[in-house]
Amino acid sequence: MAAADPLHISFWHAFSGDREARLKEQVARFQEQNPEIVVDLKAFTDPRKAGNDYGELYKNLLQALGEGRPPVVAQMYENWVTQMAEVKQLVPLDQQMGATWKDMPAVFLKASTHADGKRYSVPFNKSLWTLYANNHLFEEKEPPQNWSEFRVACSKLKQQFPRGVVATPTPFDLFDMHFVSQGGRFFDAQKRPSFAGPLGLSSGGYLQGLAGQDSNCLFGPEAYRLFADGKLPFLIDTSAKLATLEGKLGERLAVYPLPRGAGDRIQLTGTQLSLFNKSGPAERRAGLRLLRFLTSPEQTRDWAIATGYLPVRASAYNDPVYLEYLQARPGRMVITGELARAQVQPQVVGWEATRAIINDALERNLYQKMPIDKELTRAQATTARLVKGLQGK
Repeated sequence: MAAADPLHISFWHAFSGDREARLKEQVARFQEQNPEIVVDLKAFTDPRKAGNDYGELYKNLLQALGEGRPPVVAQMYENWVTQMAEVKQLVPLDQQMGATWKDMPAVFLKASTHADGKRYSVPFNKSLWTLYANNHLFEEKEPPQNWSEFRVACSKLKQQFPRGVVATPTPFDLFDMHFVSQGGRFFDAQKRPSFAGPLGLSSGGYLQGLAGQDSNCLFGPEAYRLFADGKLPFLIDTSAKLATLEGKLGERLAVYPLPRGAGDRIQLTGTQLSLFNKSGPAERRAGLRLLRFLTSPEQTRDWAIATGYLPVRASAYNDPVYLEYLQARPGRMVITGELARAQVQPQVVGWEATRAIINDALERNLYQKMPIDKELTRAQATTARLVKGLQGK
């Protein structure tokens, strides 16, 4: 390579549409400041699906690791990081990220810290589950404070909206929100699944009441579109949807805190960025420089403003530009105010598969009228076998 030739580093992600465009803008700014580095962005998406497709990214990462050719940098969920750190594929970032860690909200530090106490990733696109409302569809302006009040609010609107009152992506997502809010943990300290106990049964019963008995809950992309078209009162989804919904609904959109449970917790979602150790020293140094850039206070502020994700640096929440932006958008202030009660996702290998197993159990309960206790117990046993297998036990 000639001395004047730039150094290329690969960055794999799962963004499409506006988010991919915003990421390209950030990378272009990085390259302006570092002209000796070229970032080769590669998006892994399934054209049959809308939005981010992390399943496609994960599949390609596993294939690349098996062939010994992973990217330099990649977007990853926390449990992917656990899996790849355990097989020594990632660069520890404790020292390399320096003072960055001192300027980070506690929940993001926890999301970045893994079983051996080291940090193999940095937070990037993070969001929280949120209650959205089409405020022109009902008279009451005070949001429901807890899940009981939310079910009552939905019941009051049932006659006006016989098809359903609230949209959410899947039955699992509503179960997840209720379960976490009560203090539920999907895995115990020994990484054994623990969702089929009293709290899990309570959340399963809540889902069964709202979606089955009351027929108030709609699932999937079509339900989301009904809300985005202003035809459905409520949506429970992540704050990553906020920028899109603001554009579609404008002043008709209201943003409320997620209803509270006895545990007063809320699920943090989104991915991290990791640095793989198979590349050469120069590529790893360049990749580390990219991680520092993307998580800098200015860049995480601009990323949050452009996308609706949360800033990952504590100082960004006091940045005058970000504060001015929040003051003009009260809904976003609601979301940032919820960060104090956020809980990280399980870092157990097989978490995505566990979600699917639980969702299948919940659907059998809702649509085939199978007993919720037996379905959750069976799902927990299946998950236990899965996790043991993935851990090589």
